[in-house]
Amino acid sequence: MCDSVFIKFVFFIINRIDSSYENSFFKKIIDFIINAFKKLNVFYENSICGHTMKKLTELLCNSAILGFFFKKGRLSRWYEESLFFAGLNAIVNFPSKILKKVYLKFEDVFLESKIITLVRNVLSRMEIIAGILVVLLMIVPNDRWNNRYNLIIAIALLALVFINTIIQRNWVFNVKAMDFTLVIFIITVVISSIATFFESVNFLAFHITCFMLVLVTVSFLKTEKALKTFIEIMLMGVVLIGLYGMWQVVTDAVAFDPSLTSIEQSEGLPGRIYSTMANPNNYSQILIMTLPFFVAVIMNSKSFVKKSIYLVMALPPLISLFYTGSRSGWIGLAVSIIVFTFFAQKRLIPFIIAGGIMMIPFLPSHVYYRILTIFNAEGDTSSQYRVEILQTVFPMLKDHAIWGSGLGTDAFMRVVDTYHQYTKATPLHTHVLYLQIWIEMGIIALLSFLWFIYRTIKNSIICMAESTKEMKNILIAGVSALSGVLTIALVEYIWYYPRVMVIFWVIIGILLAGISVVFNKNRKLSES
Repeated sequence: MCDSVFIKFVFFIINRIDSSYENSFFKKIIDFIINAFKKLNVFYENSICGHTMKKLTELLCNSAILGFFFKKGRLSRWYEESLFFAGLNAIVNFPSKILKKVYLKFEDVFLESKIITLVRNVLSRMEIIAGILVVLLMIVPNDRWNNRYNLIIAIALLALVFINTIIQRNWVFNVKAMDFTLVIFIITVVISSIATFFESVNFLAFHITCFMLVLVTVSFLKTEKALKTFIEIMLMGVVLIGLYGMWQVVTDAVAFDPSLTSIEQSEGLPGRIYSTMANPNNYSQILIMTLPFFVAVIMNSKSFVKKSIYLVMALPPLISLFYTGSRSGWIGLAVSIIVFTFFAQKRLIPFIIAGGIMMIPFLPSHVYYRILTIFNAEGDTSSQYRVEILQTVFPMLKDHAIWGSGLGTDAFMRVVDTYHQYTKATPLHTHVLYLQIWIEMGIIALLSFLWFIYRTIKNSIICMAESTKEMKNILIAGVSALSGVLTIALVEYIWYYPRVMVIFWVIIGILLAGISVVFNKNRKLSES
């Protein structure tokens, strides 16, 4: 393949573009912009605002309160040294440990087989296989998608990682990367399904699917290189659903749907695109969780060509986001941008905010008027409906705050139907992720979930200071994605659509894998 004339020609063109860029007029423009920002940065550092922010940052960094929340704690070490963890780790890895002994005994015989050798080499690049499966998960249209496919993908990846733990050296199920707070949350999910098992079994399967995906993700993403490869492949799927969304815009394939948007407040609004997902809000949630990784890949790319390619690739999903008509998605995007900027270059935050405000008049008219409806809650049927749902479910919450009503929306709907309905029909869910977790699974589930999210973000921030620049950018992207979608979760039940739920836990898996890679690398350095 390396001797192919076509491949040589392609590389020749790429090298010519890369080298010609150095002497191009375009590079002079880019350098001018960069130098302008450097001068702005110097001006900002010497300004009253800059000195004030610097003093505030120093106070916060030396704060005992923030130190308690954002420094390494002892709980993880106690958990890893506990009998519970030892037992859990032993149970999860016991089957592969037994089979690995058998394999190692006859390894020379097995390796004489070309098929075994081929399988071993292919499975050593699990990040490629998993990335392709995530792409498939994204691009299959909703009318052809079956939620069982999520479970099939999870079981397939679990089986492949299991095979790797047998035939590959230094492969195990990375139970240690699964934070103890996540284990607590998993236990509460299972317990909440017991009393309403027949109503909850499908929803339990959704949750188990996601937890399996987290376990396999932290097990096959063992290196920084594997993380980068997996993310880059995953983004191919985001580009494809972005292009499909753009096709829906250009061809007017999606008609205006009054069930999704208030007619009175949406004059001139085109049909809200949804690409391959069930509805526009689901689509926007997928985009919010993946767009920050384009920035990470662009920042990590060494060549101008690769930076340009991923910049162009990011445009279809970004433009599509504005045609979803999802106000919560746009707010989530703003939060993601601010969080990313804060961790990557906090000095740019004033310019980002100012730039965002200055861009508002130049937004497409349908986006501008859709944003204005955020500030008119009284005339917005969507906001009114959410208020009516809250009025309906709060009496139910008082009765089921401790143990929950049972896992899943089926159990929720059966119980809420026995209360006074402020809505015209029985609500499918609360429209708030945190409230839905609480009302279905009880207060322990909610607290363990919030604790897990806090610890994941906390450990990511700790690792940012202890990792390479490239890993730092990946962690920043993960935290930004999580911040954006969890902001959306204040007004949306983002787990109602299983594919969104799966991508949410894939992002969690990426963050936990990144944390594990950094911690393991630093542990080896400290021991050497």
